[in-house]
Amino acid sequence: MFIYKDTLGNKVTIYFEEQGENPDDVLIIPKIDDGWLFTEHKIRGLEFPGGKGEPGETSLVAARRELMEETGAVAEGFHFVADYLVESKERTFTKRVYTAKIVSITRQQNYLETKGPVVVKGTLSKFILQPAFSFFMRDAGMVQIVKQAERILNDKN
Repeated sequence: MFIYKDTLGNKVTIYFEEQGENPDDVLIIPKIDDGWLFTEHKIRGLEFPGGKGEPGETSLVAARRELMEETGAVAEGFHFVADYLVESKERTFTKRVYTAKIVSITRQQNYLETKGPVVVKGTLSKFILQPAFSFFMRDAGMVQIVKQAERILNDKN
C-alpha cells in the first residue's frame, strides 16, 4: 500500500492487490514493441488511456473499450497492476490499473477527448516526469504504479 497527496491535494491510496469487483474508472499502461502507447489528451498532454466504466461493464471490458476509443489499439494479456482510491471534495472514486501488450492499432475517425495514439520509446519510469506528460503522470503514485507495471511485464516475458 502507498498513501500520498496528489497534485490537486487529494488523498490517494494505492493498493497492489485487487480491492473489489468493479472500480469506477480504469487506466491502461500499454506496452508496444520497445515502447509505450499513450494518448494525447487535448488539454492535459500525454497520458495513459483510460476512463469511466459504463453501466454493466466489468473493469476489464471497460479497459478494452477505453483503449480502443482513445488509441485505436487492441491488446492481449491484460494484467492487474494496482487499484487506487482518490478521496477528493468533489468525488471519491476508485480506479483499476492494467498493463497489456498491444497487438494492433487501427486509425479511428474520432478519438473522443484525445488527439489519438502516441508511441514513446524507452524506459517508462525515466520519461513520465517530463513536461509533455499530463500532471496525472507526474505524481508520486504514478511513479509507483509504473514501476509495478514494468515489473509485471518483465516477469511475463
